[in-house]
Amino acid sequence: MKKIYPYFINKDERGVIKGICNHLKIEEINFVKSEANIIRGGHYHKDTQELFYIINGEVEVEIQDLKGNVLSSDRFISGDIFVIEPYELHTFKVLVQSCWINALTKKFSLDSPDIYQLNKK
Repeated sequence: MKKIYPYFINKDERGVIKGICNHLKIEEINFVKSEANIIRGGHYHKDTQELFYIINGEVEVEIQDLKGNVLSSDRFISGDIFVIEPYELHTFKVLVQSCWINALTKKFSLDSPDIYQLNKK
């Protein structure tokens, strides 16, 4: 997982334009609203990169490798942008009611979902 930064910001008397991402081929965009104290995710993708733009709120994102080892744990707040790479098991802990945009490089398919969980014994 890596935090990314706007590739440009233009601010004038009309307001602000923030360039979120210009390096991923996006096939699907979703808006997510989540209540506080909710756990989301707990899965990984083999082929899909996911971009997240936190609109408001605060979430803690934990990344694990496929052996279940924690690789990182970061908090993200309004305006933060990050990308989760394939094979990064990701779990969201929603700390306060939050909204975000989720963009996927491979659109979700019910026939062939690119969502996997660790086999826990």
